Amino acid sequence: MRIVDNRGLNCPEPVINTKRALDENSGEPIVSIVDNEVSKSNVLKFARSQGFHAEVRQEGMAFFITLSDASSDRKHVAAAPVEFSPHSSGPTLYLVTADEFGRGNAELGRALMKTFLYALAETGERSNHIVFLHGGVHLTCEDSPVVTSLQKLQSSGWSITTCGACLDFYQLKDKLVIGEITNMYSIVELMRSAAKVITL
Repeated sequence: MRIVDNRGLNCPEPVINTKRALDENSGEPIVSIVDNEVSKSNVLKFARSQGFHAEVRQEGMAFFITLSDASSDRKHVAAAPVEFSPHSSGPTLYLVTADEFGRGNAELGRALMKTFLYALAETGERSNHIVFLHGGVHLTCEDSPVVTSLQKLQSSGWSITTCGACLDFYQLKDKLVIGEITNMYSIVELMRSAAKVITL
């Protein structure tokens, strides 16, 4: 039995760590340990969506989630990466227009953006495009908190580009640390050729 201790971690890390263990597993039961209700719910939803049987036991503040094969014909977790647009044949284009996710509290927005890009890098999606515009250009420059996630996307074949005019406006062109500089014409061409455009 393999133990995956996710105590002290917030989502999506417990789900991602559990998925990794299931990917590497040869059939033995896995126990994913979490210490909050949100992580428990998310791990359970993920496991059941993949055809696993899940049982939960609580000890104090910790939840021990035991995962085992529910049937021999379940879909193997590693069979395919998560796809946001399963019926499209072309790449997805993500336009990141701010260094925050959503509107409201700036601290929460920055935390959500960091978590989103981390989760996106862990999905296994390959060869898509991500373009940074306006305030989003800060995420591809020095002191960015998301460089590690962007490097993982780049190593998976993603193209990462940043608006040159935006870099000039914020005086950041000499501080770019990942990806290439692009222009609005090229961005429009990417939008025209993409199967789906997602704006953040």
